[in-house]
This record gives sequence, C-alpha cells and structure tokens, in this order.
Amino acid sequence: MRPVRSFPAVCVVAFSLALAACASAPPTLVALPSPGTPADALLRDGGPSLHVRHVQLPDHLDGLPVVIGHDHEVLVVAERTEWAERPSQGVTRVLRDALAQRLGSSQVLIAGDGRRADAELAVEVMALDPRSDGLHLDARWSIACRAGGRSTAGREAVVAAMPADTPQGVAVATSAALSQLAEALVAQLRCQASA
Repeated sequence: MRPVRSFPAVCVVAFSLALAACASAPPTLVALPSPGTPADALLRDGGPSLHVRHVQLPDHLDGLPVVIGHDHEVLVVAERTEWAERPSQGVTRVLRDALAQRLGSSQVLIAGDGRRADAELAVEVMALDPRSDGLHLDARWSIACRAGGRSTAGREAVVAAMPADTPQGVAVATSAALSQLAEALVAQLRCQASA
C-alpha cells in the first residue's frame, strides 16, 4: 500500500479557491450624487405642485454597467464598476430632488403621496453621452396641467462638465446635467396652483 500524498493536492485546491475568490470579488458600486443646491435658484412659493413620472432611458443605458464613453458607435463601459441602482431610478430621484430645490420640497410629489398634483411631468432621455467635451443630455419632456387641460412639451439638450473620464466623473456630470434640465423645466412650468 502506497502512502497518499495529499499535500500538493491541498495546495492546488487552496490556490484554486484563492484565485476564484479574487476573480469573484464584487464590483465597485457608483451612485448618482444628489444635486448641489444652486446658489441663484429662487424658490417659487405657492406655485403648482408637480408629480414627476418615472424617467425613461434608452435600454442600452438602463443596465448596471457604467458607460464612460464612446469609441465611434461602441459603448465603453467601466471595468468592474456598476451603478448602485438602475440608472432610470437614479435619474428620476436626482431630477426630482433638483426640482424640489427650485419649487420647494412640498411641491414635488412622490408616488403614494395621496395628493393630486397640479401638473404631471414626463421625461424621456434620448441621449446621455459622456464625450470629450462633457456629458451630453438630450431629453424630451411634457408637462400636463390638471386645471384647464393645458399641456406643454419640448426638448432640452444640455452639456455638463465631466471632472474625469471615470465612473465617478460620469455620475457627478449626470447629476449636474439633471440640475440644468430641472432649471429649464421650472421655467416652462406655467400651470395654475390649486386653491
């Protein structure tokens, strides 16, 4: 009977497990930061209340990988970095926060609030592209007023500076672009506030 040499087998198994642990390390998660408070934003007291619908993003942007650029028609994604939340949820949250900074937090309603909003805002993001000159946001929007059935629609394109070509840089620039969009939307909000 020959002795069993288990030491090399144990080393191979341990090395394999250590290698698998390194390969399966969780990705870094990046969240969209809350918008910075604009220094020149005038809070509109007593204005109309607004319900922000879930923002629509193109399917190729609403996944978890973070798009940090384009190489011609090919998306460049960050290695081992993902969004902490689905991008459409993060974009909706940041846009709602930016609007609340300008209209007042009690005027921007969330789902399940129980109050009827004076206006409904729908936004569809057509492009959210990190480029060499900044992050380009192109969005179609519509505001439907409850009183009088009046509605307004338009399209807004903004460019926000990107501090770096990194996932964190894209997140900061996206938040800044959404703040610019919020500013443009507040200028278009002409619905009557309910009495």
